[in-house]
Amino acid sequence: MRFIDGKFYSILLFISNFFLLNLLWLVMCLPIITIFPATSAMYGVMRQWIIHKDPSIFRPFFHYFKENFKQSILIEIFWVMIVFFLYVDYTLAQKLTFAQNIILPILFVLGFLLILVTAFLFPTMVQYKFTTKNLLKNTLVLGICYFPISLGICLLTLLSALILYIFPFSILFIFSIGSYCTYFLCHIAFKKVNLAKGTETQNLIH
Repeated sequence: MRFIDGKFYSILLFISNFFLLNLLWLVMCLPIITIFPATSAMYGVMRQWIIHKDPSIFRPFFHYFKENFKQSILIEIFWVMIVFFLYVDYTLAQKLTFAQNIILPILFVLGFLLILVTAFLFPTMVQYKFTTKNLLKNTLVLGICYFPISLGICLLTLLSALILYIFPFSILFIFSIGSYCTYFLCHIAFKKVNLAKGTETQNLIH
């Protein structure tokens, strides 16, 4: 009976942690401009859960939020600018029929590269200490070298969006569960990188 009670308590605690982290992330995203810092903080918590088996939420969340705030804001501005650039160029290309065969393939490649960078962005940010330039470079390298994982992350993101669309109440937990699964996939790549280098170094590319 004690074993059953203990097991039930562990499951209940596990579920409540996802709910609390998801709620904390939503609250910290309310200013809009803090979406990237809040997301990096959530992935920092996932890193603690997966690597260090530390179930804490608030302490690591605000630690990573503060630690990665400036870099996250810079990357957020850069990311928004790129998305805006792609959107404007795509809109213009639709009107310039003669240029579609040239512009659209270029936009497709740039969009594809942005997706690869985004797939590994936050897990890499909390896993390694990089300058912004090296962070973007390394996430692109990881996204290309571990393309099956990148594809898995993209499919996971689409699945999460579908679940959120069908079941709106899933907003209370879908983001934290999605980030947990994403970091778990990225952690596989990180372990392979460290194994290949034969070290736990903090730099992938010098």
